[in-house]
Amino acid sequence: MTEPARGIHAHPTRKLGKKPPQPGKRALMLRDVLTGALPEHPPTADYLLGIEFGMYRNNDWGDCGPTMIANNRRMVTYDLTGVMQAPTQDDVTDLYVRSTDPPFNPVTGANDNGVYLQQMLEQVHAGGIGGIRCVAFAKIDVRDHETLRAATAIFGAVLYGVDLQTAQQRQTDTGTWDYSPSGEWGGHAVPGGQYDADSLRIVTWSRLVDMTDQFITHQADEAWVCIWPEHLGSKAFQQGVDVAKLAAAYEDLTGDRLPVPPTPTPPAPDSGTTFRLTAPVAAAVGRWAARHQIPVADAPNELLRRELHVRN
Repeated sequence: MTEPARGIHAHPTRKLGKKPPQPGKRALMLRDVLTGALPEHPPTADYLLGIEFGMYRNNDWGDCGPTMIANNRRMVTYDLTGVMQAPTQDDVTDLYVRSTDPPFNPVTGANDNGVYLQQMLEQVHAGGIGGIRCVAFAKIDVRDHETLRAATAIFGAVLYGVDLQTAQQRQTDTGTWDYSPSGEWGGHAVPGGQYDADSLRIVTWSRLVDMTDQFITHQADEAWVCIWPEHLGSKAFQQGVDVAKLAAAYEDLTGDRLPVPPTPTPPAPDSGTTFRLTAPVAAAVGRWAARHQIPVADAPNELLRRELHVRN
């Protein structure tokens, strides 16, 4: 029987569920497909603003890996389309079942053993979550803090595997994970989507927590990015990723061509259609425009100008 991840149920409401890294498995490396050694990226960025995150029963089960993927989908779709797509609990449970061997049983709770992140990402690529498959996924050198920041700017999220200690049980309540040697807790998977010069912010158990660089150096053991269909048309992706290199690396690893979905044909404009800009829509458009550094003066509407003024 497969050994369970360490410390899954050591806390009454904060479950873990990440198994150790699999160093012997080949993986596509992000550094090999970037347009430069380190793509230009802003000194700070926040792709967590305005998003409601899901717990997905990670207070009961060791499904932190699938929960991370579901919240990653929320982040990417909201950031790049302005409309958040939230996978359901059934979607997350299905991914957990497919990523465990023997399969997790959500009825009895049997085989609640956690996941290997790379094995789970292979399932996200093969079968998706909520019917959406990632185009590819790539590994980041978790010790390279600036590449972690650049990847956050390019993809809007980085997926972390961390080795928590008992100090983080208290630190979760105070909002910052810092390196403070203490007893073993276990492996955990969390999505990150904000950074500044001092820390990177992640989502765990439906709350935001900062990770200091010292914590990452000593306790982060994996970092990945999922490349979703929405990324392919984004300005940040096109500037930061060499798609030819990505396709070549993907084919070298898998023997297959990169599964790039076709670009949909936009509908013909209807000059007779009017559109009323509401505050929520303005907030979504403002978020997109701020990321792409659209000047405040160029906004054609007062609501948008206010949103850009706040975000810039």
